[in-house]
Amino acid sequence: MESKKINRREFLGASAAFACTAMLPSVVTASEDTESPSKDLPFLKGYQPGVSCAWVRKGQQEKSPGLISDILESTTDFSWLSRGDKILIKLALNSGNEFPATSDPRVLAQVVRILKSKGAGEVLVGDQSGVEAVHWKKDSKRGSSRELCQSAGLLPVIEESGATPVFFEEAGYDSYIQTSPTGTHHWETPIWISSLVNQVDHIILMPRVSSHIMGELTSGLKLGVGFLREDSRRDFHSGGEIFFAMYEEIAQVPEISSKLRLTITSGRKVLTTIGPDFGDVAEPEYGLVFASEDLLANEIFSYAWLTWNREFETSFFAKATKGNVSRLGSFVNKRFVKKFWSAEGVDVADFQVFRPGNMYDHPAIMNFMKRKGGKPESIRWKQVNGIPDKSIPEYMNQLMKI
Repeated sequence: MESKKINRREFLGASAAFACTAMLPSVVTASEDTESPSKDLPFLKGYQPGVSCAWVRKGQQEKSPGLISDILESTTDFSWLSRGDKILIKLALNSGNEFPATSDPRVLAQVVRILKSKGAGEVLVGDQSGVEAVHWKKDSKRGSSRELCQSAGLLPVIEESGATPVFFEEAGYDSYIQTSPTGTHHWETPIWISSLVNQVDHIILMPRVSSHIMGELTSGLKLGVGFLREDSRRDFHSGGEIFFAMYEEIAQVPEISSKLRLTITSGRKVLTTIGPDFGDVAEPEYGLVFASEDLLANEIFSYAWLTWNREFETSFFAKATKGNVSRLGSFVNKRFVKKFWSAEGVDVADFQVFRPGNMYDHPAIMNFMKRKGGKPESIRWKQVNGIPDKSIPEYMNQLMKI
């Protein structure tokens, strides 16, 4: 593996960017000034969640249908699926930008086809986009997830595959249902989520692999935000120090957790800086598509793949400049809340920004493990095909070691 080389102009630009970021507000992070918080968590005996993956060579996506089927067959026996069952595939559709800012349409089409071949009845596919683009309040409406799905290139794929497109806000403000995560949690008020979860038998998440200016990473855990009504989005963005814990806990409401079967993630391309809607896009010679029945395993694997692409597929200049903007995560979140909910007098506390280090110390991942009662003994992963460069899986193995 070789890091990308830079020229003199890039070097000088990066040096200037370093000087600028040095003037940004300083943050204290778990990975910088404290011991690893995950170190003190006990191992959960027998907890060894798995991930199945396939390497997809750049430019050869048309040869991947068999690989997607192999991934799913390696991940689940589909015993949960009865003929005629209704399935919701929850997309990553924060914006109208194309993959990897949103879900991968190529993988989506193949997943719908496979589910139907297994006997699924109606397959619903959709999301509710972020409030920057879609903000439907009780007395006002702005934006359309349907239009963003079209511009992202996903809506035609949904329709051509025989699935049914669904966009949660279109059911109306009063259609959402009230719920709370199971067990101990950080939500001080009930959560309002799309009632569509009560109309399906199974839920499948389809995230991408991306940097996130507030959350550092967005993959399966953060995908739950799309289920929320706008007032619950306001509550979680106003959570301050519990920002990360609150978004992790969305998938733990019983209406979702009892029906969540798979998380299927495409990392053929990776958004390595800024995020979630734009940034530097890495497209390695061999991309990854992977699936898991366990949200934590998916998150750790996603983070490892994001880290590899940041290190080896992102220019020095991009890492030195845009790679540092995550330091502004708390500041950006406060501005975000002020922009969309200032009229409601919402007060927002700072939160500690997580800087890359031990993946298991990420606050959302830590919250998942604490709620579960400990950390996994290992993350098992199976490659359904091979890759010529064996150093890549070796690098990821090192990152995922606990």
